[in-house]
Amino acid sequence: MNLLIISDLHIGTNDHFETFGWKADEFILALEKIRTEEKIDRIILNGDVFELYKYSFEEICHKNPEIINYLLKDPCITYIKGNHDAVCPYGTNSLEFINTEGKSIYIEHGHCADFLNGTRLGRKIQTLGFNLLRFGIKNKFIFKTYKRIVLFNEAVNRIPKKYDSIKYLTHALRLLKNYDMVILGHTHKIESHKTYYSSSKKHYINSGTCSMGRFQGIIVNTNTMKYETLKFKNLKELLKDYRKSKPIIRELALTA
Repeated sequence: MNLLIISDLHIGTNDHFETFGWKADEFILALEKIRTEEKIDRIILNGDVFELYKYSFEEICHKNPEIINYLLKDPCITYIKGNHDAVCPYGTNSLEFINTEGKSIYIEHGHCADFLNGTRLGRKIQTLGFNLLRFGIKNKFIFKTYKRIVLFNEAVNRIPKKYDSIKYLTHALRLLKNYDMVILGHTHKIESHKTYYSSSKKHYINSGTCSMGRFQGIIVNTNTMKYETLKFKNLKELLKDYRKSKPIIRELALTA
């Protein structure tokens, strides 16, 4: 079975605070292109699909009915909750797959590895901060300051931070004692690592983010345990890549 795992969309209400950065029809086009070209059997939404720190689920549904219906009503799409959408009425907390050879894959969002996002107190602190910002957004100074912070944070997040990577890598290594492959999201940094435990090859992969108009994710074949990471700056780059690359060539690029 071919899986497509994506995470960290942060879909909101299309206002100044939202960081999804996609038009609904264009994001659906991107997903459908990959589903068709890569013969995807199942899509896994690995957390932080909705930005429920800033908006209610009802507000998001009202503003984005097309993408809500696409993501939540397709039986071939499975939704895992993250820290930003933990209160969503849909979804599960984790997912496991075991193939015919007994190889196992474990998927979760990964926010349990840190305090601010992995605890009830941390979530309350962040929600309070966002609510205060929502009331103050009409003030031009507050809005400009917030925008600078968002842009600065995006720039910083492009620089690998060893202390961030180690925290989530350590969390993944604990899980890899019981699984052959662990897939997390949450960090917005797509990456993959190989290791060995009791003479068995293990894989940790992070699905990156589909926010800010980017498309990042992972394709995994559960039978062969081969995988490929996807990283596109925008829809144009994604479509261009699939026009020049035949699926059989892409299949050879899968990592064992």
